[in-house]
Amino acid sequence: MKPTGALVLLLCGLLTGIISPGVRAAEWYEYQSENFTVYSDVPERRVNTLMRDLERFRRAALYFTGQEEIPENNNLRVFHFRDSDEFEQFTGDRKIAGLYRETWEGPIIFSRDGDHGISGSGLIFHEYVHHLMRERSGMTYPRWYSEGFAELLASAELRNKEVVIGGLPEWRLSAWADDDPLTIEQLLAPPPLAAQNGKDNSRYWNNYWNNYYASAWLLTHYLQLGHNAGHPDYRAATAAYLQAVAAGDNSFEIFAEHFGKSVEEIQREMLAYMRDDIQRHKLDIPAYQYSIPRRALTENERLYLLADEAVDFDKPKLAINYLKRSEQQGLGWQENLTAMATIEARDKNYKPGEKVLKEIGEHGQVSHLTAANLAQYYLLRLQALSLTREWNEEYYEQAIKYGKIAVQMGPDYLPGYRTLWTAYQLKGKSEEALQIMQAAYQQEPNHLNLNAAIGFYLAHLGKHALAREYLERVVAWSHSDQLRSSAQALLDRNQ
Repeated sequence: MKPTGALVLLLCGLLTGIISPGVRAAEWYEYQSENFTVYSDVPERRVNTLMRDLERFRRAALYFTGQEEIPENNNLRVFHFRDSDEFEQFTGDRKIAGLYRETWEGPIIFSRDGDHGISGSGLIFHEYVHHLMRERSGMTYPRWYSEGFAELLASAELRNKEVVIGGLPEWRLSAWADDDPLTIEQLLAPPPLAAQNGKDNSRYWNNYWNNYYASAWLLTHYLQLGHNAGHPDYRAATAAYLQAVAAGDNSFEIFAEHFGKSVEEIQREMLAYMRDDIQRHKLDIPAYQYSIPRRALTENERLYLLADEAVDFDKPKLAINYLKRSEQQGLGWQENLTAMATIEARDKNYKPGEKVLKEIGEHGQVSHLTAANLAQYYLLRLQALSLTREWNEEYYEQAIKYGKIAVQMGPDYLPGYRTLWTAYQLKGKSEEALQIMQAAYQQEPNHLNLNAAIGFYLAHLGKHALAREYLERVVAWSHSDQLRSSAQALLDRNQ
């Protein structure tokens, strides 16, 4: 499309005075391995090292669990920054190696180039194990096992000829400095998310959960690897026990039945193992040898990707800083223009959007990203009216129109579905909204945010039996205390 000079001047005028991110130090590329997509301006050799580490860790995790070597639904995306200043603008902390986030476009890793590489951050590997467990298993694991198993694999050491599983997670070394490990009974029944016994200070709970994760690692370590030190082999019993708990059996009542011993007996064995016999397990996992192709991102594509993540980090000014530098009339200009208009609409500034819509109306077909942005623009206008109990049928029809285009042209792009079902919800069309939610669920059944949206909406409609399976996944998967506690409260209220 060819935007008018007036439109360009309007957008540039609106954005005057905002500080731009630093000048690009290097060109950005998209790298593709079998299971990961990386966007980066880091030198190619270092990006290749990062991706080979990720692929090798993934193979070790699958081998250790006996999982088949088949791809997940979507490649996990990694944004790997050369510039620590730019990385900090997203994360707020240049000292961390990286972080993992669940987004509507799938899970992502944000990382910065450094001496230790991505394997220097146990958090990233920990969260990736959660991703693998959700993708590979239909089971909802109890929290102690989900976290303990993630800790067990996250501490993997990638050596030249082998991968070593079972080392003590360095990030948990402080857990037992002043406290003993939690008991198995405490692991099976963690406290509610609200602080108990008047101990509502954050330091107490940070220490408690640090101990919980370390203790979960210890129990999982013993059950999975203790047989290597001459202890009983509990792997089959653990698998059967987890299946029974997932089916609804009481975790305490069936413990002795599956393990052949009481909780107290296993506790004593575990502590003896901790004192004398902690074992590491070596896996012969060769280096990832396949080629890793790359392609240069266009300037508009790079800016859109980073702006999109800035919006997800709730940093609209940073997003605008990127988008305002878009190359006019270049490939992707339409997507970037509509993204800017949508961000402005969040602040109830609709003039840029009105100009953009006039331009786009003259040029026919749009991409799924442009359609999703336009649907979001109309939805924002509709939501603003709904606050004053007003309604605009044209806004609604346009949100539905562009939402449907976004879904049809980008069937794996969840934000398009989300805007569409939200518009139906505003109209009171719950059946249509649920149909769109289920269509999205067919694309991404293991998506945390999607399961939360479906579960909470079904509960809102009074369909508590249908909501239960989605809410149970939220409780099992989410690391957000607020989200988990809200889901748990609904489950408790409607048992």
